[in-house]
Amino acid sequence: MKLLWHGYRYYAYEKELALREVTALFPEPPLRETLGGLELHGDPSHDLAARLTYVAKVHHNDGISETHQSCLENTARKGKARQATRYSVHGLHEYKGKFNPQVAKALLNMFGIMPGQRVLDPFCGSGTALIECAHVGATGYGVDINPLAVFVSNAKLQALATPAGELWEAHRGLVASLSGKVASPADADDRRNRYLRSWFTFETLQAIEVLRCKIHTATGKLAPVFLTIASNLLRDYSLQDPQDLRVRRRKSPLPSTPFLASFHDACRRSITRIEAAQRLLGEGCASSRAMLGDATVLAGSDLPSPFDAAITSPPYAMALPYVDTQRLSLVWLKLGRPDDILRLEATLVGSREFHGQRRNNLRAALEVNQAELPEAEVSFCRRLADAVGNDDGFRRQAVPVLLYRYFRNMQDAFRAIRRVVREQAPFAFIAGCNHSVLGGIRYDIETPRHLANLAASNGWAIEEELPLQTYHRYGYHMNNAIARETLVVLRAS
Repeated sequence: MKLLWHGYRYYAYEKELALREVTALFPEPPLRETLGGLELHGDPSHDLAARLTYVAKVHHNDGISETHQSCLENTARKGKARQATRYSVHGLHEYKGKFNPQVAKALLNMFGIMPGQRVLDPFCGSGTALIECAHVGATGYGVDINPLAVFVSNAKLQALATPAGELWEAHRGLVASLSGKVASPADADDRRNRYLRSWFTFETLQAIEVLRCKIHTATGKLAPVFLTIASNLLRDYSLQDPQDLRVRRRKSPLPSTPFLASFHDACRRSITRIEAAQRLLGEGCASSRAMLGDATVLAGSDLPSPFDAAITSPPYAMALPYVDTQRLSLVWLKLGRPDDILRLEATLVGSREFHGQRRNNLRAALEVNQAELPEAEVSFCRRLADAVGNDDGFRRQAVPVLLYRYFRNMQDAFRAIRRVVREQAPFAFIAGCNHSVLGGIRYDIETPRHLANLAASNGWAIEEELPLQTYHRYGYHMNNAIARETLVVLRAS
Protein backbone atom coordinates (compact mmCIF):
# COMPACT_ATOMS: atom_id res chain seq x y z
CA MET A 1 0.00 0.00 0.00
CA LYS A 2 1.30 3.45 -0.92
CA LEU A 3 0.25 6.57 0.95
CA LEU A 4 0.59 9.74 -1.14
CA TRP A 5 1.22 13.23 0.25
CA HIS A 6 -1.08 16.22 -0.20
CA GLY A 7 -0.07 18.74 -2.86
CA TYR A 8 0.84 21.49 -0.40
CA ARG A 9 4.24 22.17 1.19
CA TYR A 10 4.72 20.34 4.48
CA TYR A 11 6.36 21.64 7.61
CA ALA A 12 8.87 19.23 9.12
CA TYR A 13 6.58 18.49 12.06
CA GLU A 14 3.72 17.56 9.71
CA LYS A 15 5.84 14.84 8.11
CA GLU A 16 6.76 13.70 11.62
CA LEU A 17 3.09 13.58 12.70
CA ALA A 18 2.26 11.71 9.49
CA LEU A 19 4.77 9.00 10.41
CA ARG A 20 3.46 8.88 13.99
CA GLU A 21 -0.19 8.43 13.04
CA VAL A 22 0.60 5.78 10.41
CA THR A 23 2.71 3.73 12.82
CA ALA A 24 0.02 4.08 15.51
CA LEU A 25 -2.79 2.85 13.25
CA PHE A 26 -0.65 0.25 11.40
CA PRO A 27 1.87 -1.06 13.94
CA GLU A 28 2.70 -4.33 12.15
CA PRO A 29 3.71 -3.65 8.50
CA PRO A 30 7.22 -2.23 7.91
CA LEU A 31 7.10 1.41 6.82
CA ARG A 32 9.42 3.39 4.56
CA GLU A 33 9.30 6.94 3.21
CA THR A 34 9.32 7.43 -0.57
CA LEU A 35 9.57 10.54 -2.74
CA GLY A 36 5.81 11.04 -2.94
CA GLY A 37 4.69 9.67 0.40
CA LEU A 38 4.94 6.51 2.49
CA GLU A 39 4.91 2.84 1.62
CA LEU A 40 3.48 0.00 3.71
CA HIS A 41 3.99 -3.69 3.03
CA GLY A 42 0.77 -5.62 2.57
CA ASP A 43 -2.73 -4.19 2.20
CA PRO A 44 -3.93 -3.02 5.65
CA SER A 45 -7.41 -1.78 6.55
CA HIS A 46 -8.77 0.68 4.01
CA ASP A 47 -11.05 2.23 6.64
CA LEU A 48 -8.11 3.10 8.88
CA ALA A 49 -6.10 4.43 5.94
CA ALA A 50 -9.00 6.74 5.05
CA ARG A 51 -8.66 8.35 8.51
CA LEU A 52 -5.12 9.57 7.96
CA THR A 53 -4.59 13.33 8.20
CA TYR A 54 -1.43 14.13 6.28
CA VAL A 55 -2.10 11.64 3.45
CA ALA A 56 -4.11 12.66 0.37
CA LYS A 57 -4.49 9.36 -1.48
CA VAL A 58 -4.14 5.66 -0.78
CA HIS A 59 -2.80 3.43 -3.56
CA HIS A 60 -3.91 -0.13 -2.77
CA ASN A 61 -4.63 -3.37 -4.62
CA ASP A 62 -8.08 -2.18 -5.73
CA GLY A 63 -6.85 1.16 -7.10
CA ILE A 64 -6.42 4.67 -5.73
CA SER A 65 -8.79 6.29 -3.23
CA GLU A 66 -8.83 9.70 -1.55
CA THR A 67 -8.62 10.01 2.21
CA HIS A 68 -11.45 11.65 4.12
CA GLN A 69 -9.11 14.52 4.99
CA SER A 70 -8.33 15.24 1.35
CA CYS A 71 -12.02 15.21 0.44
CA LEU A 72 -12.86 17.56 3.32
CA GLU A 73 -10.08 20.00 2.53
CA ASN A 74 -11.07 20.12 -1.14
CA THR A 75 -14.46 21.56 -0.11
CA ALA A 76 -12.77 24.53 1.58
CA ARG A 77 -9.70 25.14 -0.56
CA LYS A 78 -9.59 28.36 -2.55
CA GLY A 79 -7.53 27.85 -5.67
CA LYS A 80 -3.96 27.55 -4.42
CA ALA A 81 -2.58 24.21 -3.26
CA ARG A 82 -2.34 24.87 0.45
CA GLN A 83 -3.59 23.25 3.61
CA ALA A 84 -7.26 24.13 4.14
CA THR A 85 -8.46 24.48 7.75
CA ARG A 86 -12.04 25.73 7.34
CA TYR A 87 -13.66 22.49 6.17
CA SER A 88 -16.77 20.98 7.75
CA VAL A 89 -17.89 23.38 10.52
CA HIS A 90 -14.43 24.75 11.32
CA GLY A 91 -15.15 27.88 9.27
CA LEU A 92 -18.39 28.71 11.05
CA HIS A 93 -16.61 31.25 13.28
CA GLU A 94 -13.11 32.78 13.11
CA TYR A 95 -12.50 32.44 16.82
CA LYS A 96 -9.13 33.91 17.82
CA GLY A 97 -6.37 31.52 18.87
CA LYS A 98 -7.93 28.48 17.20
CA PHE A 99 -6.36 25.02 17.38
CA ASN A 100 -5.14 23.67 14.01
CA PRO A 101 -7.70 20.95 13.10
CA GLN A 102 -5.16 18.78 11.26
CA VAL A 103 -2.97 18.58 14.36
CA ALA A 104 -5.98 17.68 16.53
CA LYS A 105 -6.98 14.89 14.15
CA ALA A 106 -3.42 13.56 13.88
CA LEU A 107 -3.24 13.37 17.68
CA LEU A 108 -6.46 11.35 17.78
CA ASN A 109 -4.92 8.93 15.30
CA MET A 110 -1.63 8.80 17.20
CA PHE A 111 -3.55 7.90 20.36
CA GLY A 112 -5.58 5.26 18.49
CA ILE A 113 -8.90 6.86 19.46
CA MET A 114 -11.76 4.77 18.08
CA PRO A 115 -15.53 5.35 17.71
CA GLY A 116 -17.29 5.48 21.06
CA GLN A 117 -14.28 6.55 23.10
CA ARG A 118 -14.33 9.77 25.11
CA VAL A 119 -11.87 12.63 24.73
CA LEU A 120 -11.54 15.73 26.92
CA ASP A 121 -10.46 19.21 25.84
CA PRO A 122 -10.09 21.22 29.08
CA PHE A 123 -9.50 24.53 27.23
CA CYS A 124 -11.79 23.85 24.28
CA GLY A 125 -12.06 27.35 22.76
CA SER A 126 -14.32 27.17 19.72
CA GLY A 127 -14.38 23.37 19.71
CA THR A 128 -11.80 22.38 17.08
CA ALA A 129 -10.74 19.19 18.89
CA LEU A 130 -14.39 18.33 19.63
CA ILE A 131 -15.24 18.55 15.94
CA GLU A 132 -12.34 16.31 14.98
CA CYS A 133 -13.53 13.80 17.59
CA ALA A 134 -16.93 13.82 15.90
CA HIS A 135 -15.27 13.22 12.51
CA VAL A 136 -13.73 9.95 13.75
CA GLY A 137 -16.80 8.85 15.72
CA ALA A 138 -15.44 9.61 19.18
CA THR A 139 -17.32 11.69 21.75
CA GLY A 140 -15.65 14.96 22.61
CA TYR A 141 -16.29 16.93 25.78
CA GLY A 142 -14.96 20.45 26.20
CA VAL A 143 -14.71 22.93 29.04
CA ASP A 144 -14.09 26.66 28.74
CA ILE A 145 -14.64 29.64 31.00
CA ASN A 146 -15.50 31.96 28.09
CA PRO A 147 -19.26 31.83 27.38
CA LEU A 148 -18.72 32.75 23.72
CA ALA A 149 -16.34 29.79 23.29
CA VAL A 150 -18.93 27.41 24.71
CA PHE A 151 -21.70 28.94 22.58
CA VAL A 152 -19.67 28.64 19.36
CA SER A 153 -18.47 25.10 20.17
CA ASN A 154 -21.97 23.82 20.79
CA ALA A 155 -23.30 25.61 17.70
CA LYS A 156 -20.67 23.86 15.56
CA LEU A 157 -21.49 20.48 17.11
CA GLN A 158 -25.20 21.11 16.60
CA ALA A 159 -24.66 22.08 12.96
CA LEU A 160 -22.63 18.94 12.30
CA ALA A 161 -25.28 16.74 13.96
CA THR A 162 -28.18 18.35 12.05
CA PRO A 163 -29.03 16.99 8.57
CA ALA A 164 -27.94 19.56 5.99
CA GLY A 165 -31.45 19.51 4.49
CA GLU A 166 -32.82 20.91 7.76
CA LEU A 167 -30.19 23.66 7.75
CA TRP A 168 -31.07 24.61 4.15
CA GLU A 169 -34.77 24.68 5.05
CA ALA A 170 -34.12 26.85 8.12
CA HIS A 171 -32.08 29.27 6.03
CA ARG A 172 -34.82 29.53 3.40
CA GLY A 173 -37.32 30.30 6.13
CA LEU A 174 -35.03 32.97 7.54
CA VAL A 175 -34.59 34.59 4.12
CA ALA A 176 -38.37 34.68 3.68
CA SER A 177 -38.92 36.23 7.12
CA LEU A 178 -36.44 39.02 6.32
CA SER A 179 -38.02 39.95 2.99
CA GLY A 180 -39.88 43.23 2.93
CA LYS A 181 -39.68 46.05 5.45
CA VAL A 182 -39.17 44.98 9.05
CA ALA A 183 -39.25 47.32 12.04
CA SER A 184 -36.21 47.32 14.31
CA PRO A 185 -37.06 45.52 17.58
CA ALA A 186 -36.92 47.31 20.92
CA ASP A 187 -34.60 46.08 23.66
CA ALA A 188 -35.15 46.99 27.30
CA ASP A 189 -31.46 46.72 28.21
CA ASP A 190 -30.23 50.32 27.98
CA ARG A 191 -26.58 49.47 28.74
CA ARG A 192 -26.52 46.93 25.93
CA ASN A 193 -28.17 49.41 23.54
CA ARG A 194 -25.76 52.21 24.39
CA TYR A 195 -22.77 49.96 23.96
CA LEU A 196 -23.86 48.61 20.56
CA ARG A 197 -24.76 52.11 19.35
CA SER A 198 -21.22 53.23 20.15
CA TRP A 199 -19.73 50.60 17.83
CA PHE A 200 -22.17 50.29 14.91
CA THR A 201 -23.71 52.74 12.47
CA PHE A 202 -27.47 53.15 12.78
CA GLU A 203 -28.11 51.13 9.60
CA THR A 204 -25.89 48.23 10.60
CA LEU A 205 -27.23 48.09 14.14
CA GLN A 206 -30.77 48.02 12.85
CA ALA A 207 -29.88 45.18 10.47
CA ILE A 208 -28.16 43.00 13.07
CA GLU A 209 -30.87 43.53 15.70
CA VAL A 210 -33.61 42.60 13.23
CA LEU A 211 -31.57 39.59 12.17
CA ARG A 212 -31.07 38.42 15.75
CA CYS A 213 -34.80 38.45 16.46
CA LYS A 214 -35.70 36.82 13.14
CA ILE A 215 -33.15 34.06 13.67
CA HIS A 216 -34.86 33.16 16.94
CA THR A 217 -38.36 33.16 15.47
CA ALA A 218 -37.61 31.60 12.06
CA THR A 219 -34.99 28.95 12.87
CA GLY A 220 -36.12 27.76 16.30
CA LYS A 221 -33.77 25.23 17.89
CA LEU A 222 -31.20 25.88 15.15
CA ALA A 223 -30.87 29.53 16.18
CA PRO A 224 -27.38 29.07 17.74
CA VAL A 225 -25.98 27.93 14.39
CA PHE A 226 -27.17 31.02 12.52
CA LEU A 227 -26.37 33.37 15.40
CA THR A 228 -22.79 32.04 15.37
CA ILE A 229 -22.47 32.71 11.63
CA ALA A 230 -23.80 36.24 12.13
CA SER A 231 -21.57 36.97 15.14
CA ASN A 232 -18.53 36.03 13.07
CA LEU A 233 -19.23 39.08 10.86
CA LEU A 234 -19.85 41.63 13.61
CA ARG A 235 -16.33 42.99 13.94
CA ASP A 236 -15.93 43.41 10.19
CA TYR A 237 -19.02 45.63 10.14
CA SER A 238 -18.32 47.50 13.37
CA LEU A 239 -16.43 50.72 14.03
CA GLN A 240 -13.71 48.68 15.73
CA ASP A 241 -10.55 47.90 13.81
CA PRO A 242 -11.21 44.27 12.79
CA GLN A 243 -7.48 43.47 12.48
CA ASP A 244 -6.59 44.63 15.98
CA LEU A 245 -6.95 42.25 18.93
CA ARG A 246 -7.39 45.28 21.16
CA VAL A 247 -10.45 47.50 20.90
CA ARG A 248 -9.52 50.51 18.78
CA ARG A 249 -11.45 52.68 16.34
CA ARG A 250 -11.08 51.62 12.75
CA LYS A 251 -9.44 53.81 10.13
CA SER A 252 -10.35 51.57 7.21
CA PRO A 253 -13.71 51.98 5.43
CA LEU A 254 -16.65 49.76 6.29
CA PRO A 255 -17.42 46.89 3.86
CA SER A 256 -19.41 47.92 0.79
CA THR A 257 -21.50 44.72 0.79
CA PRO A 258 -24.57 45.03 3.05
CA PHE A 259 -24.41 42.99 6.26
CA LEU A 260 -27.37 40.77 5.41
CA ALA A 261 -25.92 39.90 2.00
CA SER A 262 -22.64 38.84 3.60
CA PHE A 263 -24.54 36.85 6.22
CA HIS A 264 -26.56 34.90 3.64
CA ASP A 265 -23.41 34.18 1.62
CA ALA A 266 -21.70 32.88 4.77
CA CYS A 267 -24.72 30.67 5.53
CA ARG A 268 -24.64 29.14 2.07
CA ARG A 269 -20.88 28.47 2.25
CA SER A 270 -21.18 26.94 5.70
CA ILE A 271 -24.10 24.65 4.89
CA THR A 272 -22.44 23.52 1.66
CA ARG A 273 -19.35 22.43 3.61
CA ILE A 274 -21.46 20.75 6.29
CA GLU A 275 -23.37 18.89 3.59
CA ALA A 276 -20.10 17.66 2.06
CA ALA A 277 -18.81 16.50 5.46
CA GLN A 278 -22.03 14.65 6.22
CA ARG A 279 -22.01 12.88 2.85
CA LEU A 280 -18.53 11.64 3.63
CA LEU A 281 -18.67 10.92 7.37
CA GLY A 282 -22.33 10.99 8.35
CA GLU A 283 -23.83 13.30 10.92
CA GLY A 284 -21.85 14.26 14.00
CA CYS A 285 -22.15 12.79 17.48
CA ALA A 286 -25.14 14.37 19.22
CA SER A 287 -23.72 13.61 22.69
CA SER A 288 -20.54 15.68 22.21
CA ARG A 289 -20.75 19.04 23.93
CA ALA A 290 -18.93 21.95 25.49
CA MET A 291 -19.64 23.13 29.01
CA LEU A 292 -19.05 26.44 30.75
CA GLY A 293 -16.58 25.81 33.52
CA ASP A 294 -13.11 26.15 34.97
CA ALA A 295 -10.45 23.72 33.77
CA THR A 296 -8.78 23.88 37.18
CA VAL A 297 -11.85 22.31 38.85
CA LEU A 298 -13.18 19.36 36.83
CA ALA A 299 -13.96 16.72 39.47
CA GLY A 300 -17.60 16.70 40.54
CA SER A 301 -18.81 18.36 37.34
CA ASP A 302 -21.18 16.85 34.78
CA LEU A 303 -18.25 15.38 32.81
CA PRO A 304 -18.73 11.63 32.19
CA SER A 305 -15.25 10.56 33.32
CA PRO A 306 -13.01 8.63 33.05
CA PHE A 307 -11.74 9.88 29.69
CA ASP A 308 -9.67 7.82 27.30
CA ALA A 309 -7.49 10.77 26.27
CA ALA A 310 -7.14 14.54 26.56
CA ILE A 311 -6.08 17.00 23.85
CA THR A 312 -5.87 20.77 24.14
CA SER A 313 -4.15 24.00 23.25
CA PRO A 314 -4.01 25.85 26.58
CA PRO A 315 -3.71 29.61 26.95
CA TYR A 316 -0.22 30.97 27.39
CA ALA A 317 0.99 33.38 30.01
CA MET A 318 -0.16 36.99 29.63
CA ALA A 319 -2.22 36.19 26.55
CA LEU A 320 -3.51 39.01 24.37
CA PRO A 321 -7.05 40.10 25.35
CA TYR A 322 -9.13 37.68 23.26
CA VAL A 323 -12.23 38.20 25.39
CA ASP A 324 -11.91 41.95 24.86
CA THR A 325 -11.68 41.28 21.12
CA GLN A 326 -14.91 39.28 21.28
CA ARG A 327 -16.91 41.72 23.38
CA LEU A 328 -19.22 42.70 20.48
CA SER A 329 -20.35 39.10 20.11
CA LEU A 330 -20.66 38.61 23.86
CA VAL A 331 -22.89 41.67 24.18
CA TRP A 332 -24.89 41.15 20.96
CA LEU A 333 -25.63 37.50 21.82
CA LYS A 334 -26.53 38.54 25.39
CA LEU A 335 -23.83 36.26 26.82
CA GLY A 336 -22.42 39.09 28.90
CA ARG A 337 -23.02 42.73 29.72
CA PRO A 338 -20.55 45.46 28.74
CA ASP A 339 -19.70 46.04 32.41
CA ASP A 340 -18.81 42.36 32.87
CA ILE A 341 -16.13 42.09 30.17
CA LEU A 342 -13.11 43.07 32.28
CA ARG A 343 -14.24 40.84 35.15
CA LEU A 344 -14.53 37.90 32.76
CA GLU A 345 -11.14 38.71 31.24
CA ALA A 346 -9.54 38.67 34.68
CA THR A 347 -10.84 35.14 35.43
CA LEU A 348 -9.19 33.52 32.39
CA VAL A 349 -6.10 31.37 32.82
CA GLY A 350 -3.20 33.39 31.42
CA SER A 351 -5.02 36.71 31.66
CA ARG A 352 -3.05 39.95 31.91
CA GLU A 353 -5.81 41.53 33.99
CA PHE A 354 -6.09 41.79 37.79
CA HIS A 355 -7.42 44.47 40.04
CA GLY A 356 -7.22 45.93 43.52
CA GLN A 357 -5.74 43.85 46.30
CA ARG A 358 -5.08 40.85 44.05
CA ARG A 359 -1.72 42.21 42.93
CA ASN A 360 -0.42 42.55 46.49
CA ASN A 361 -1.80 39.12 47.38
CA LEU A 362 0.02 37.57 44.43
CA ARG A 363 3.28 39.27 45.41
CA ALA A 364 2.98 37.80 48.90
CA ALA A 365 2.14 34.37 47.45
CA LEU A 366 5.23 34.48 45.21
CA GLU A 367 7.51 35.45 48.08
CA VAL A 368 6.56 32.35 50.12
CA ASN A 369 5.62 30.14 47.15
CA GLN A 370 2.14 29.67 48.54
CA ALA A 371 1.11 27.45 45.59
CA GLU A 372 4.07 25.12 46.24
CA LEU A 373 5.23 25.30 42.62
CA PRO A 374 8.31 23.31 41.57
CA GLU A 375 11.61 25.08 42.20
CA ALA A 376 12.29 25.84 38.51
CA GLU A 377 9.05 27.78 38.07
CA VAL A 378 9.09 29.75 41.31
CA SER A 379 12.78 30.62 40.80
CA PHE A 380 12.06 31.91 37.32
CA CYS A 381 9.24 34.13 38.61
CA ARG A 382 11.48 35.51 41.34
CA ARG A 383 14.24 36.15 38.83
CA LEU A 384 11.83 38.21 36.75
CA ALA A 385 10.69 40.09 39.85
CA ASP A 386 14.31 41.05 40.59
CA ALA A 387 14.75 42.21 36.97
CA VAL A 388 11.89 44.76 36.99
CA GLY A 389 13.34 48.22 36.43
CA ASN A 390 12.24 51.68 37.53
CA ASP A 391 11.28 52.59 33.97
CA ASP A 392 9.07 49.56 33.45
CA GLY A 393 5.39 50.45 33.22
CA PHE A 394 2.46 48.84 35.00
CA ARG A 395 2.15 45.98 32.52
CA ARG A 396 5.79 44.96 32.78
CA GLN A 397 5.91 45.36 36.56
CA ALA A 398 3.03 42.88 36.75
CA VAL A 399 4.75 40.19 34.65
CA PRO A 400 6.34 38.18 37.51
CA VAL A 401 3.18 37.84 39.57
CA LEU A 402 1.00 37.23 36.51
CA LEU A 403 3.34 34.44 35.46
CA TYR A 404 3.25 33.00 38.97
CA ARG A 405 -0.57 33.05 38.87
CA TYR A 406 -0.50 31.35 35.45
CA PHE A 407 1.79 28.57 36.68
CA ARG A 408 -0.42 28.10 39.74
CA ASN A 409 -3.56 27.85 37.60
CA MET A 410 -1.97 25.43 35.15
CA GLN A 411 -0.72 23.29 38.03
CA ASP A 412 -4.31 23.11 39.29
CA ALA A 413 -5.48 22.24 35.77
CA PHE A 414 -3.00 19.35 35.43
CA ARG A 415 -4.19 17.96 38.76
CA ALA A 416 -7.84 18.32 37.76
CA ILE A 417 -7.35 16.66 34.37
CA ARG A 418 -5.46 13.76 35.95
CA ARG A 419 -8.43 13.03 38.21
CA VAL A 420 -10.86 12.55 35.30
CA VAL A 421 -8.80 10.40 32.90
CA ARG A 422 -8.22 6.66 33.08
CA GLU A 423 -4.89 5.14 34.09
CA GLN A 424 -2.23 5.45 31.39
CA ALA A 425 -4.42 7.81 29.36
CA PRO A 426 -2.47 10.01 26.91
CA PHE A 427 -2.67 13.80 27.11
CA ALA A 428 -1.26 16.08 24.42
CA PHE A 429 -1.10 19.85 24.51
CA ILE A 430 0.47 22.47 22.27
CA ALA A 431 1.94 25.57 23.87
CA GLY A 432 3.94 28.47 22.50
CA CYS A 433 6.94 30.34 23.83
CA ASN A 434 6.62 34.06 24.47
CA HIS A 435 8.80 36.73 26.06
CA SER A 436 8.89 39.89 28.12
CA VAL A 437 11.33 42.80 28.42
CA LEU A 438 12.16 43.84 32.00
CA GLY A 439 14.74 46.40 32.94
CA GLY A 440 15.68 46.68 29.28
CA ILE A 441 16.57 42.98 29.01
CA ARG A 442 14.56 40.40 27.06
CA TYR A 443 13.50 37.27 28.96
CA ASP A 444 12.21 34.30 26.97
CA ILE A 445 9.37 32.40 28.65
CA GLU A 446 9.74 28.75 27.68
CA THR A 447 6.10 27.98 28.43
CA PRO A 448 6.04 24.38 27.06
CA ARG A 449 9.04 23.38 29.20
CA HIS A 450 7.55 24.98 32.31
CA LEU A 451 4.17 23.34 31.72
CA ALA A 452 5.77 19.95 31.14
CA ASN A 453 7.61 20.34 34.44
CA LEU A 454 4.39 21.28 36.23
CA ALA A 455 2.65 18.24 34.73
CA ALA A 456 5.47 15.93 35.77
CA SER A 457 5.07 17.16 39.35
CA ASN A 458 1.33 16.48 39.33
CA GLY A 459 0.57 12.96 38.17
CA TRP A 460 1.86 12.91 34.58
CA ALA A 461 4.86 11.29 32.91
CA ILE A 462 6.45 13.21 30.03
CA GLU A 463 6.68 11.04 26.91
CA GLU A 464 8.09 13.59 24.48
CA GLU A 465 8.34 17.23 23.47
CA LEU A 466 8.16 17.82 19.71
CA PRO A 467 8.98 21.30 18.30
CA LEU A 468 6.43 22.69 15.86
CA GLN A 469 7.16 25.32 13.23
CA THR A 470 4.61 28.15 13.08
CA TYR A 471 3.42 30.42 10.30
CA HIS A 472 5.15 33.80 10.25
CA ARG A 473 2.59 36.40 11.28
CA TYR A 474 2.41 39.97 10.05
CA GLY A 475 0.36 42.92 11.25
CA TYR A 476 -0.31 44.78 14.48
CA HIS A 477 0.72 42.02 16.86
CA MET A 478 3.61 40.42 14.97
CA ASN A 479 6.06 41.35 17.75
CA ASN A 480 3.90 39.51 20.30
CA ALA A 481 3.10 36.54 18.05
CA ILE A 482 4.15 33.05 19.10
CA ALA A 483 7.32 32.23 17.17
CA ARG A 484 7.83 28.69 18.48
CA GLU A 485 5.41 26.04 19.64
CA THR A 486 5.92 22.61 21.16
CA LEU A 487 3.74 19.52 21.22
CA VAL A 488 4.04 17.93 24.65
CA VAL A 489 2.79 14.36 25.04
CA LEU A 490 2.06 13.13 28.58
CA ARG A 491 0.83 9.89 30.05
CA ALA A 492 -1.26 9.53 33.22
CA SER A 493 1.05 7.87 35.74
